[in-house]
Amino acid sequence: MNASFAKSYITVIGVVLIVGGILGFTNNPLFGTDGLFATDALHNIVHAATGAVALAIGFGQRGDSLARGVIGFGWLYMVLFVVLLVFPTLFALLSVEVNVADHFLHAGLGVVTLLVGLGARRAVGSPVVA
Repeated sequence: MNASFAKSYITVIGVVLIVGGILGFTNNPLFGTDGLFATDALHNIVHAATGAVALAIGFGQRGDSLARGVIGFGWLYMVLFVVLLVFPTLFALLSVEVNVADHFLHAGLGVVTLLVGLGARRAVGSPVVA
């Protein structure tokens, strides 16, 4: 795995998160209060905001900085996974509890992103320390 793949990966993730965040505000079967991924307005905003962060990493970083940014993004989603597993309404900030599909999405995104970042870090010759 190289830095070019990591750049493409984090950029695609950014676009998908922004699109998912926007779709959450429309009536559809995937996102929203009754969707496969149960979301409310704040959850949709968080998806769009983290998508913007992913795009900033993808377009604004290169080499070791890109790899570290991707690793950091992976850790962000791992932390979100654990916090939302324990507190499904994010300390009552969310009006809709995070559901099982969201948990799988957050955990999967975190793990895969960490692996992509670690692979990119190895490819640029930096020590692989998560």
